[in-house]
Amino acid sequence: MARMDHNPKQRISFGCPEEHVEALDEIAGEDGSRSELLRDLVAEKVKEHRDDSADDIYTPDDPMLEEAYRTLLDAAEEQIPGAGLRLTTEEAKNALYDNRTPKDAVMTKYIRPLKPEFVQIDSSMSNVWITVRPPTPVEQVPNTSPSTEVAPADD
Repeated sequence: MARMDHNPKQRISFGCPEEHVEALDEIAGEDGSRSELLRDLVAEKVKEHRDDSADDIYTPDDPMLEEAYRTLLDAAEEQIPGAGLRLTTEEAKNALYDNRTPKDAVMTKYIRPLKPEFVQIDSSMSNVWITVRPPTPVEQVPNTSPSTEVAPADD
């Protein structure tokens, strides 16, 4: 999912020793652009950080949907007290589309499968809003599996 980790609203600039830039350009020349390589390296570091606590957070079982959920969490900026983070459908589509999933397929492939546990879709007069539920620690997720306990028989 090439575009999921790319948010053109955010730019990072930093200085780097010239010999490292030359080596970076050689490495990037093999596989793509310098920016793409740096985005991949940043994504790896962020994933490493998340992996430390990933087992503590309730996320979708499907890896593709988990990535989509985390991408929506990162893209959503408007805090709705008690509900989570909110973004417009267009913002969600921009964050999730890639070469294999065009914008018009994002709702079907990513957002609707996340309902109702991870996102909520709300219509207003001018926008359709996606509310992304905040991460929930695993121990706080209610057990929704059917009970296997058998009630004692009346004798």
